[in-house]
Amino acid sequence: MNVFHAIVLGLVQGLTEFLPVSSSGHLTLAQTLFGLSTESDNMLFNVLLHFGTLLSVIVAFWSDIRELIVEFFRWAGAGFKVQNQPYRRFIIMLLLSVLPMFAILPIKSWIEAAFQSPLLVGCMLLVTAAILYLSEKFPKGHKTEKNARYLDGFVVGVCQCFAVLPGLSRSGTTMIAGLSRGFSRDFAVRFAFIMSLPVILGANILEVGEAVATAGGSGVPVYVYLVGVIVSMLSGLAAIKMVRFVAKRGNFRVFVVYCTAIGLITIIASLAKMMI
Repeated sequence: MNVFHAIVLGLVQGLTEFLPVSSSGHLTLAQTLFGLSTESDNMLFNVLLHFGTLLSVIVAFWSDIRELIVEFFRWAGAGFKVQNQPYRRFIIMLLLSVLPMFAILPIKSWIEAAFQSPLLVGCMLLVTAAILYLSEKFPKGHKTEKNARYLDGFVVGVCQCFAVLPGLSRSGTTMIAGLSRGFSRDFAVRFAFIMSLPVILGANILEVGEAVATAGGSGVPVYVYLVGVIVSMLSGLAAIKMVRFVAKRGNFRVFVVYCTAIGLITIIASLAKMMI
């Protein structure tokens, strides 16, 4: 792996982590295109790329995150009484959204390994396109942290579990789940991205030990990893701005077309390769 690979993969990770087009699917396809291993050889690099996107969420939603942190300590000081405080409700919804991931953790690696083939990634991209298309049929919602129900947060968390499948967009799945529960477009985006923080951080913590161990003999210079992280963070910030703009308009057609096209191309190419 060299700096060029780091820049391209950083762009792929940063853009597709937040655009509703599946980062895991695109990262798998990009690494396959470069002839790079999608498994242990690049595990540390993949973990660091996800760390870069985590930084972009923190920067983009810092005002919300800061308020959540401050409100948590106020909540603790009040004996954990909600008292109809919007950000305390937000915190509870976030906690409930994480719970379903604990049920899938024992089989997460098995699921990801089973769906690593480009052919299955292509199929999941078509599923992502279908979900995004159907989302335009939802009525405009008005729920925010002030009046959303706790069950809404849990349901969005359950939907997030399905996004462990490479090719199925996490951001797209959780945003659409929020919209289906009546979230306002702005809150659906904010909730989807902020709820990704504990998931991304947890995944990094679980994988970083093994990733560092397997990277020992990779021979990849530290600066290559650093370039990947920086590019991932900056492109992630650009992607978040784009998603907020598109969600405000409520039109995901461009992503529907993109996922459909990439999905079909991937499927056709995979089938052609199998026949050769």
